[in-house]
Amino acid sequence: MKEEFDGTFLSRWLNNELNDSELDEFKHHPYYALYQKIAMKSEELSVPTYNKEKLYSRVQREISESKKGKVKNLYTKLSIGVVASIAILFTVFQLYNSGTTHTTSFGEQMALNLPDGSEVLLNSKSEISYNETTWTTNRMIELKGEAFFKVQKGSNFVVNTDMGSVTVLGTQFSIISKDDLIEVSCYEGEVKVDSEKKVIFLTKGKAYRSINGISEKWKFNGIEPSWKNGESSFVSIPLKYVIDAIENQYSVQIDASKINSENKFTGAFTHESLNIALETVFQPLKIEAKIVDKSRIILVKK
Repeated sequence: MKEEFDGTFLSRWLNNELNDSELDEFKHHPYYALYQKIAMKSEELSVPTYNKEKLYSRVQREISESKKGKVKNLYTKLSIGVVASIAILFTVFQLYNSGTTHTTSFGEQMALNLPDGSEVLLNSKSEISYNETTWTTNRMIELKGEAFFKVQKGSNFVVNTDMGSVTVLGTQFSIISKDDLIEVSCYEGEVKVDSEKKVIFLTKGKAYRSINGISEKWKFNGIEPSWKNGESSFVSIPLKYVIDAIENQYSVQIDASKINSENKFTGAFTHESLNIALETVFQPLKIEAKIVDKSRIILVKK
């Protein structure tokens, strides 16, 4: 729903001009509750008095001089009152949405404590961001990459990714979020996955994955993800995601153009040795991993 965050959509929402379908879809977005709070707060703010006709003329003059077509289209469609409302809305949104960001580099893991005592372990090449200011009433995290969570009980705890969101009350779970992939494994309690207009509930020992709209569920044993203990494991996943994990772990570039990286892989690789990791993953698939230099590897079919 990224396109609905533009000025035109928000102005229609503020003026109650959305149709039933648009409003229903917007209400199911993870940010809807936050936008409601922002809108309520913006009503408490006062807009300085101004000469409407003079201001309108000034805006029109600046628009005519602007080379930014998108800005011109937006302001010519909106009244001054709506423009002021959107300006306030986005100003307050920035105040609410400014927060803390943590990232990991190649082969790095990072353990974090959130403001409520919840714990997060970030895997390599991953990022989370959240707002400490509003955390007590809005436990919401943005995730890119892979992380393991131990959540303290309390209000809803939401992890947003590009492929969907995961909501819990108090539990332990892991998430992988990479472009067209979302994978969630529940180690304790229950989680709700909301992805691509599907809602899936997972309990202890169950996992869910969606790749390009194709989803699957399976059961597993274990009390935490294997990568916490120096090994990345996979269950029937396209090889390209395993290659990506090796690149993130060892800070290398792997050329897979000469093989079929869509073939499924089930297995694991160690974080202790690149050579052993390459042998473990590719030898059973009859693929040779040619190390060109310290940072470049070419895969070829034997």
